[in-house]
Amino acid sequence: MLQEKKSKRGAWIALGCVAALLVLVIVLENTMQPTSMLFTVLKKGAVYALVAASLNLLNGFTGLFSLGQAGFMLLGAYTYAILTIPSADRESVYYLYGGSAVNFSLPELFGGGALGLILGVLAALILAGCVAAVIAWLIGLPVLRLKSDYLAIATLGFAEIIRAIFQWDRLGPVTNGANALKSFPTFSSFNIENADGEVVLRLSTFVPFLLVAVHRDHGAADQLHLWPGLQGHPGG
Repeated sequence: MLQEKKSKRGAWIALGCVAALLVLVIVLENTMQPTSMLFTVLKKGAVYALVAASLNLLNGFTGLFSLGQAGFMLLGAYTYAILTIPSADRESVYYLYGGSAVNFSLPELFGGGALGLILGVLAALILAGCVAAVIAWLIGLPVLRLKSDYLAIATLGFAEIIRAIFQWDRLGPVTNGANALKSFPTFSSFNIENADGEVVLRLSTFVPFLLVAVHRDHGAADQLHLWPGLQGHPGG
């Protein structure tokens, strides 16, 4: 009972620290110059924090040494971008291929505006995770029979194969080949503007930190549930 109370107290303290950090991020972003390098570093740090969380779950709890994270990040990033590029911009983005094979945008399907943007981005993020998970499952069927350095080499090879496939010119109408995708919603898209288009509240750094905070809360819970089952794992 005492341990349970300490655990709950620790959870509330952690939640309070996270809330204070999010408030601090909003205050800093709206009082300092938005072009400051600090915010670029913070945004990249938030993104790589998610990668570190996945590495902790895979390498730390299961003991599996994988080097394929970049390939799955590519899958998720491309899926998100392809599904959220505005329909009006697809012709200019895919100009080398005469337009895109995907002729819809999730934020527009949800009605557009601020609500459509939020729902569309959330749906795209979920679908991006699902695509990466399905491909990871397919790759894992043969690869997880390997161990140690052989597993690392195989996953690194699959990551390179995925990159080459997405740059394949035949898939250009979907992935835009070796050309960069653009015009999709970024962190800056969540800044609140007035009727004149002036930013009144900057949230471009707050949003990635919020996503990391939510992910870490669920990740910690998943790890606690997984830990008893991993005790007997050779790498655990």
